[in-house]
Amino acid sequence: MSDDFKKNLDLALGNAKRLSNKILIDGKLISAKSLNKIKVVNPSTGEQIGEAPQCDAHDVDTAVGSAETAFHKWKKIPARERGKMMTAAARKIEERRDEIETLLALDTGNALRTQAKPETAASIELTHMFAGLAGEIKGENYPPNIPNTIHYTTKDPIGVVCAIIPWNAPLFLTVAKIAPAIVAGNTVVLKTAEQAPFCALLVCEILQQELPPGVLNVISGYGEECGEPLIAHEKVRKVTFTGSFSVGKIIAMKAAPKLCPVTLELGGKNPNIIMSDADLEIAIPGVIDGMRYTRQGQACTAGSRVYIHEKIYDKVLEGAVDKLSKLKMGNALDETSDIGAIISEEQLKRTLYYMNIAKKNSSTEILHGGNQSKGGEYKDGFYYEPTLLSGLPVSSPVCQEEVFGPVACAIPFKSFDEVMKSANDTQFGLSAVLWTKDLSRALQFVDEIEAGFVQVNQCVAPRANVSYGGIKMSGLGKEYAFDSMMNHFTQSKTVLINRGKSNLDV
Repeated sequence: MSDDFKKNLDLALGNAKRLSNKILIDGKLISAKSLNKIKVVNPSTGEQIGEAPQCDAHDVDTAVGSAETAFHKWKKIPARERGKMMTAAARKIEERRDEIETLLALDTGNALRTQAKPETAASIELTHMFAGLAGEIKGENYPPNIPNTIHYTTKDPIGVVCAIIPWNAPLFLTVAKIAPAIVAGNTVVLKTAEQAPFCALLVCEILQQELPPGVLNVISGYGEECGEPLIAHEKVRKVTFTGSFSVGKIIAMKAAPKLCPVTLELGGKNPNIIMSDADLEIAIPGVIDGMRYTRQGQACTAGSRVYIHEKIYDKVLEGAVDKLSKLKMGNALDETSDIGAIISEEQLKRTLYYMNIAKKNSSTEILHGGNQSKGGEYKDGFYYEPTLLSGLPVSSPVCQEEVFGPVACAIPFKSFDEVMKSANDTQFGLSAVLWTKDLSRALQFVDEIEAGFVQVNQCVAPRANVSYGGIKMSGLGKEYAFDSMMNHFTQSKTVLINRGKSNLDV
């Protein structure tokens, strides 16, 4: 262990201890009113690293009250000034990136080298991007098509924004929601995921140092006790949520009575389609990258339905298994680890549940993985081998439902029409990937696929200024880009002013 790594680990553990049982209200870390606590563990070891407050409606009311008070002053600050503050905050995050990414790996079980470091870098880039776009927040002027009338629109902040994030990419999703909301002139109450609260809270604490008190507030807790009263609060005028589609439906219903707009980035059961003419030098690694194995499959964009043309089926599977066998699973803080740990025992049980279904099917063939890793360096952690299956019918729950674990299903096909019908035969519509050298086929795929985030011959993760979101049961609206800031975090006035006639002699 190098001296620098030991220093960062000590800082991460120290921050977990310092941030335990704290929420961020009115610019300060304070104790929650609720006395109930949630144990936070390191997924790599199962060891407790701290506690998060189990906030309730009283804490929600305090946080929303702080945000509401701050909003009336914050919205009057020129957008460019708000952007300058966010730029300064992004620089502070950058200065502490080693400390932050180590805490991120400790918090989530995501491997430091393959996940925590790239997520931290992407989060810094995203914060800088929204800060730099502050001056572009503006309405439109229209030609004088109504006689003697000036016609224009405004783009104004909405008010208090409720942002709810999951545990799989807490840092990136924190800044993806709060940066555009705050730059647009809103104030925010962020509810962290109870499994991984500390990295998000640390970054918000850093951001808040450059913002007026109350602009950014952070609470933690379970959905029923904390999330629901936050969504339903009369002063909350916008909700943005990333998580499961089952929870997303509840959020939409809770926000509906007050006609509160919602942005929902929900789950996916995404197709990764490899045509017979695909360049296998990039398509085979694309199976691994697309499935997000190095995040333990815990990604909404995971390409867990791997459709492979029958002509190249065996060759692709052979290559994918070879690459999977070379990935190293281990403690997230070990920089030699490619794959870390599943976030919690509960989530591990979800993977085991779906694998039990797969193993009971007589046609299932486990090409790689298929086991929980126990003992030795995996003792007490939540580890499951990266798994690739074949032989399961497409109708199986393993092929239809979001496992959110490191399990992918290989499915052979004969024709493009056949695979498109199967790919679209799902309630989800988040992302989709096609591998082919045929431009005409690629464009046909883009036209026909029912997904909101579509890629050809690559499967990169969402990033700054690339609109991201799903259709069907995968969500409402898109985030991460300039248009998301304008569409989701501002509201418009249409203004008509009759010029009348001048009383002045010329």
